[in-house]
Amino acid sequence: MNQHICPRCQFANAQQSPVCVECGQLLTDNLDATRPLSYPGSRHQPIHTLTFHIGDDQLAISLKMAERLILGRQSNRMADRPDLDLARFQAAEHGISRIHATLECNEAGVYLMDLGSRNGTFVNGEALAAFSPCYLRDGDLVRFGKLTLTLALRQDESGDNRFAVSTHARSKTGKLEESIRLMRV
Repeated sequence: MNQHICPRCQFANAQQSPVCVECGQLLTDNLDATRPLSYPGSRHQPIHTLTFHIGDDQLAISLKMAERLILGRQSNRMADRPDLDLARFQAAEHGISRIHATLECNEAGVYLMDLGSRNGTFVNGEALAAFSPCYLRDGDLVRFGKLTLTLALRQDESGDNRFAVSTHARSKTGKLEESIRLMRV
């Protein structure tokens, strides 16, 4: 069995793994080789907004063409953080890996790819094979480990911000307990 040894933590990863599942270290530098660097023929890049509904909480993420977002949970043993830390949703208790999955936007839409996580990624009850993209649609049920989310997907024709917003209703009156906006270039 071929393995890819992490240069940072010496963990033995599957050969096809682009990142170390133990520490998050990038194992290959050719991940962007086939991705388009620009959106030809258009001055405006479409923005895909994904809203994950988690119980009475929601998490909205906007992605532009050729953007990638790594989902996982922060660990004290990791030097790098995932782009979207799911720790506030009891990620460890739900079996979410430190580097669990990636969301990426291309001409065909938004896809989700499991990064060899221990407890898997599922779309509409079907397990995703590691490193195999699955295009998402509005209304999909997504599960990371044991954490289940419902997806609302919208595409806008223009925009220039990439952000994640999470809101959690504190009471029936709709007051917000938390509103987090993560700006990223």
